[in-house]
Amino acid sequence: MRRKVVKIGFIGAGSIGSLFGGYLASIHSDENPLELSFFGRRDHVVAINKEGLRLTVSDKDIFLKNIKAYEGVKDFTGSSEIGEFYKFDFLFLTTKAYDTERTMIQFKSLIESSNWFIILQNGIGNEALVKEYCNKNKILRIVTSHGALLEDYGHVFHTGVGFTKIGFAYLKPDNSNVSDYGRAEESLLFLKNLMSAGGLQTEFVEDIIKCSWEKVFVNIGINAIGALTGLKNGQLLENSSLRKLMGKAVKEALEVAHVKQINFSNRDYVELMYSVAKKTYDNKNSMLQDVLKGKPTEIDFINGRIVEFGKKLGVEVATNELLTVLIKGLESSF
Repeated sequence: MRRKVVKIGFIGAGSIGSLFGGYLASIHSDENPLELSFFGRRDHVVAINKEGLRLTVSDKDIFLKNIKAYEGVKDFTGSSEIGEFYKFDFLFLTTKAYDTERTMIQFKSLIESSNWFIILQNGIGNEALVKEYCNKNKILRIVTSHGALLEDYGHVFHTGVGFTKIGFAYLKPDNSNVSDYGRAEESLLFLKNLMSAGGLQTEFVEDIIKCSWEKVFVNIGINAIGALTGLKNGQLLENSSLRKLMGKAVKEALEVAHVKQINFSNRDYVELMYSVAKKTYDNKNSMLQDVLKGKPTEIDFINGRIVEFGKKLGVEVATNELLTVLIKGLESSF
């Protein structure tokens, strides 16, 4: 079998991008050797290029020196070993959701030439923005509950083990594209198997958009309220008023999803949100971490997205609107 180098890139390689990229970099294959490229902030880039990426998993350190890091497109294409005609097999978008549009414009050439473009971000509706700048049939989404923390430049911690699901954002099989869909599915399954081989067990799902909603129900109940109160996930449940508010936010989101005709199982998503908060008792959610660092949050793609959809559909979303306004007010104080 012909040896093929698999070219993989991560745009916005912060905590979650470094985690996924690090696990992929740990794979050693003679048949399909991997070529990993990170795009990130200067200090992180410098640290990786000098010492490699340090991935800490359960108090065990893995040192990965087969990743090349760059600050931007010009830095990348201008390097002698790359050149302007480089083409990624799989290019990941792992920026904060609010940076999506700016990133799509900045990395336009690399995105257009890539075979597959993978959204690995928090929030719902991200794919609608991405497809304005990218062929929608090559967009994949990954939904994950793995936790990651960039402890220092060049050093990422795997803070919590969770699930990972992957699927096509738009591409569906029909009578006119059976062979094209079959080839696309082969590529998706190849990536799924790569991630699983690296240590991130991954499941292929037919409706990844539904999965992104199921995950955001948890974020809607926990993130904004945790960020506003400064409480860890489990501590939120100990206050009966906060617990009730968390449930109301999720119920509004469920009503919006129902009106949008997104089909879910009979699972109790409010109880699911409570159970996640309990299981991750000592976690400071990502929005709280952003607030503590004085950084913008992803509120517009979580509770704010529910407000946007709710107003368009005539659904009452007062709780999510209040949480969004309060987080926005908090951001204005930074």
